[in-house]
Amino acid sequence: MSMKKVLLLTLVLVLVFSNLAFAAPSEAEVVDSFKEYVRTEVNKALATYEAKNQQIFELNKRKPPVWKRIHYTLSPDYTIDIRKNDSLVNPYIGKLEIAKISYYEEFATQEEAEKCTSPKHEDTDRYIFILAYQDEKWVVTNVVLKYSGEVKLMGIYDKLKNKYW
Repeated sequence: MSMKKVLLLTLVLVLVFSNLAFAAPSEAEVVDSFKEYVRTEVNKALATYEAKNQQIFELNKRKPPVWKRIHYTLSPDYTIDIRKNDSLVNPYIGKLEIAKISYYEEFATQEEAEKCTSPKHEDTDRYIFILAYQDEKWVVTNVVLKYSGEVKLMGIYDKLKNKYW
């Protein structure tokens, strides 16, 4: 074999193997990385609720003042989705939906609030996290809060109008 052929073959092999070494991750690898990232982050957040997840405090601006007990929790159940994007910077977009729940009740005295083990009212804040896959890692790009407590549904005008005129 001539020296030119050996050199050309070597160059082709170097290019082929360099493309394999620096190839973008497959879709399956991207999906797995998103699942693992979300699982890790949610588990870290869940752990923060183990030590201190409730609060008792006085609402002293009310007449007569009342005591409120709140128990916080994060739902271990969540949904995820990933879609391909036509952006070169963010080729994949991931979405995480998860609920943060507050159980609460008001009492006439601090002693009554301390005795309560299961507050009877519930508010749920639903968070939607939008993440982008950038430089082979996931980055949060937007967070939306969907509150599902007692909110009166109304039209755009009624919600946005000036209430002070």
